[in-house]
Amino acid sequence: MYLKEHEYIRQTLERYTGSPLEEFCSFIVITNFRQYIDVFRDKYGGIHHEANFQVVHLPDRDCSIIDFGIGSPQAALLIHCLAYLDNLKAVVMLGMCGGIDDILEIGDFIVPSAAIRGEGTSRHYLPPEFPAIPASSVNLYCIGALRKNNIAPRCGIVYTTDRRLWEYDEDFVEYLKDKRILAIDMELATLFTVAYRYEVPIGSIMLVSDMPLRRGGIKSKELTNLIFEKYTNRHIELAMDAVENLRENWASVERALKSEW
Repeated sequence: MYLKEHEYIRQTLERYTGSPLEEFCSFIVITNFRQYIDVFRDKYGGIHHEANFQVVHLPDRDCSIIDFGIGSPQAALLIHCLAYLDNLKAVVMLGMCGGIDDILEIGDFIVPSAAIRGEGTSRHYLPPEFPAIPASSVNLYCIGALRKNNIAPRCGIVYTTDRRLWEYDEDFVEYLKDKRILAIDMELATLFTVAYRYEVPIGSIMLVSDMPLRRGGIKSKELTNLIFEKYTNRHIELAMDAVENLRENWASVERALKSEW
């Protein structure tokens, strides 16, 4: 039987998560880390499914969390699929990034205002001259979640790369310093670009997990374990705070979004 595009995409989401579409909630938290799924499930319970991606649904909070793995192709696939959910309202990304600007420290939370498209995936969705930006109407609630928890939000431009081990490329490092890049990651520009292409309202709260340009600042295995142990719970709580306020104020958010598309 010939599958139409919307049928294929919706079936892909079911296959990759192992979850029926009707279980997906209106607000989606996405992340790169299986540890976040474990902490989320231990903290809130919910309905858990696992395939290529993992997902936990919280119907009473109208919120699902999905771990999509690492890298821009995975990120693009997920947003493309989520765009075809009938009840989708907003997406909040919880990821980690390397701090570039010296104002940052490990453990800081940032809310990126834009991302540089240094990866290759986003070109399949929009021409290179299009900026990668989140939905400001959603980002404001991410900022609000930080402020509510007495965290000063850091905002600025993140560079998204699809290259691992870039830390030893001196020319690239100088570029990052010269252009006043706040932080570096591997998915944000793709997420923002594909979300704009399909009108998916998206914002993000990113955790600075290392300071790779400082001596001894590259993330070791020991530091990775410490970051998960120390910050995962708080990171998730910030996302749930943003989602709760988005849900409570959705009528006004939806009106504001009309001017962003």
